Amino acid sequence: MKYNICIPIPVKSANISEIKPILDKIIKKNPNLIELRFDYINDVQNLTYDFIKELMDTISSNIPVIFTFRNFSEGGKIKINQKDRFRILKMFIVAKPDYIDAEMNADKNFLYEFINLASQNGVNIIFSYHNFEKTIKFNETITLLQNFNSKLIQELSLKPEQYQNNVYKVVFTAQTFEDNIIPLRLCKHFSNLPQKLISFCMGPLGIFSRIMCVTVGSFLTYASLEEKTAPGQIHIDEMREIYNLFLKNL
Repeated sequence: MKYNICIPIPVKSANISEIKPILDKIIKKNPNLIELRFDYINDVQNLTYDFIKELMDTISSNIPVIFTFRNFSEGGKIKINQKDRFRILKMFIVAKPDYIDAEMNADKNFLYEFINLASQNGVNIIFSYHNFEKTIKFNETITLLQNFNSKLIQELSLKPEQYQNNVYKVVFTAQTFEDNIIPLRLCKHFSNLPQKLISFCMGPLGIFSRIMCVTVGSFLTYASLEEKTAPGQIHIDEMREIYNLFLKNL
């Protein structure tokens, strides 16, 4: 069995010549996915459709790509008004990445338009929840996901085919080593369901679940190459070595 490892890339400028050497290094590592973190950009005015398409052409590999413009309240690096952020996210969809990230707590009117546009363009959505303070209880997380699913069906009147291929992502912060049990239980629980899930803990105490989550059903985990985009990320070489040593994988 092969475990999905995603390498995030902070996109800090619209200068392709600056980004390409980093992309080339990452592609040589042959990760299962690449995440482009556009909330690191030095100026949101640089996020044009032409730049996005050129960046996609630069990758030009068979590696699936995730587009993310993280909300400031959930760990994003740039603070802009929601109207501009939603405009950027909708532009991203038209560029047709394999996946695009959207927070579960986004405005429901935006979500309705966003999900429909993604469905029309064949783009899968990663619906995400991040808690940078703690790890919430297992049952509380299940309720959170059930409530979000109900919002999609009841409040937004969406059809299953519009969202059933999407991914849920719930990420916590470990305050104790025992906190790692929660996301691992969640991954195991969802491994028996059609719904794909990503779940682990951030921070130094969360490294265990960050590594082990894929072994119990998480759709993917994240590893760094040159720059970390979240607390507790480890280098992809170290992660693969751990899988080789302890899990006899890869």
